[in-house]
Amino acid sequence: MSLMLNRSHSGSRGGEQFPDPFMDMASLYMPETIPDALKWCEFILMAQGIYWQALSRVAAYFITDVEIGGAARETKDKYKEFLEDQLGIKAIVQAVAMDYMVYGNSFTSVLMPFRRYLSCPQCGLEQPLRKIYNNSEFKFRWDFEFRANCPKCHYDGKWTHIDRRSGAADDIKVKRWNPHEMDLLWDPLTDSVDYIWKLSDDYRQLLRKGDVFHLEKASWEVVQAVKHNQVIMFDKDVVYHMKEEALAGIRNRGWGISRVLTNFRQAWYVQVLHRYNEAIALDYVIPFRVITPAPRTGTPYAEASDPIASMNLGNFTRYVTSMLRKRRRDPAAWNVLPFPVEYKALGGDATQLAPSELLELGIDTLLTSVGVPVEFYKGTLSLQSAPAALRLFEANWSHLCHNLNRFLAKLVKQVGILMSWEPVTAKLMRVTHADDLNRQMAKLQLMLNKQVSQTTGLRAVGSNFQEEQRQMLEDERFVAEETQKMQEEMESSQTMGQLAQGSPPGGGGGGAAGGGGGAAGQFAAGQPMQPNTPITPEDMQSKAQTLAQQLLALPESAKDSELIALKRSDPTMHALVKSLMEDMRRQARMAGGEAVMQQQFGKQAAAGSNSILGSTEPPLRFISFD
Repeated sequence: MSLMLNRSHSGSRGGEQFPDPFMDMASLYMPETIPDALKWCEFILMAQGIYWQALSRVAAYFITDVEIGGAARETKDKYKEFLEDQLGIKAIVQAVAMDYMVYGNSFTSVLMPFRRYLSCPQCGLEQPLRKIYNNSEFKFRWDFEFRANCPKCHYDGKWTHIDRRSGAADDIKVKRWNPHEMDLLWDPLTDSVDYIWKLSDDYRQLLRKGDVFHLEKASWEVVQAVKHNQVIMFDKDVVYHMKEEALAGIRNRGWGISRVLTNFRQAWYVQVLHRYNEAIALDYVIPFRVITPAPRTGTPYAEASDPIASMNLGNFTRYVTSMLRKRRRDPAAWNVLPFPVEYKALGGDATQLAPSELLELGIDTLLTSVGVPVEFYKGTLSLQSAPAALRLFEANWSHLCHNLNRFLAKLVKQVGILMSWEPVTAKLMRVTHADDLNRQMAKLQLMLNKQVSQTTGLRAVGSNFQEEQRQMLEDERFVAEETQKMQEEMESSQTMGQLAQGSPPGGGGGGAAGGGGGAAGQFAAGQPMQPNTPITPEDMQSKAQTLAQQLLALPESAKDSELIALKRSDPTMHALVKSLMEDMRRQARMAGGEAVMQQQFGKQAAAGSNSILGSTEPPLRFISFD
């Protein structure tokens, strides 16, 4: 401060000093300690809903699906199901991100709860703690030791506690430690930090009192810390600390410095505007209404007949007040006054007095200072500027994504150790909000050219390759089941009709499956394939070619029915016909793809596409050229 005062003195004129511009009102309330800074950051976010909502939108923007890697598909699915269905990972990541942005610090651990039992040291009787606590037969007592009366051997004294770790994945908890209860041991040379938990007074009191709900869950180290009025120092790697790094010259002693604190003056200014805006709303929104006797002017005896000079104003006030009460009871009632009155409305000019423009400008400056573009918060980004603006926004908050990915990596590592699962890697998928249509089309084109995987290509349009494949197989199974059901109904209906006419089932219809009238039925009826009848391969190929062409011209449901009938009557012909039909479909797709490529990119590109579409590998099932 001495440097500022000297500079102010050197710039003064006439020996007068100008006040220090940095010594404003907000500076008088600037927190000077880490505990005060944490409380102020929390208070500012709770007091200003816009600030809270802006940071919530920032966190939500970067929270995407968790990508599991480094293991087999079964292991990935197991981790993914645990994180999403049992743990609720997105809500946890959102909460951790908010702690990080508000306090500048986030302390998390993975806890595996246990079940506490008590054992009699004399006869070995073992019972859950809650059962002994609630059963008067045991005469449970607590003085930082578990004491009870054993109903089996009648031992009365200290019992041994046995804590068995739960082996169920559902019991795993992610603990977010209260930063107000944390203390840090920091080494200035290596920046190494040890973490200390200062147990709150109300929690200590509950354990001293012996509340069974807390005695069941408190580890024995915590119980001993309460007994001896001590704190808990965590082992290495138990606590994962996310923090916003400060400048090297700030002695923050291992703590992070929140962006909320760095914008303390702007938040103070916005709160001042809010406060005076509230005062204006309380006093100036509703006008103050006044009724007075109207003075008489313009007559010779105006002064003598003026109501103010000739009547008791106290009676006037009581009469007007009574009249207003009557009006509230009966708005349609008539009221009589012996002289005219005047009505005035005082105030009601809140819109002219409220600093709405100053308040809006202050909020915009506050959001910009914390790293939230105003257009992003208000949702007014234009289509042309959105990709570039969002890219810049993502770069500004890249540290948030990095820390959240480290948190996920620590989380799955601890879960794998606790559950004895295969180790995996975990991270948030890349944010794709800023991806434009051209980028998505480019990924799809690379996928068609087999330069990127189908998983990457479908992810660009918001689809999952594995889920799509499962759905396609499910659709095919559904179609096959419905076709089989329809075929059985047709056969049953035809059989009943033949029985009603007195003819044996299967006779007189001429169809391969009991009277089918389609191409397969006509072929089987006209030229049946008898086992002992000699036939050359050329004849079979010719007949199969004709039948395949006829079936391709039929509707999908009729075609499936005919194929089922042909398979029952002649499996060999059925296999040959299906093979020829697949060849015809493949040739049609090749011809269609060549036409599309030639139409869009010219003959050169069409010639190149033939080498891809004409390969021996099966075509992609989710994209066809029609």
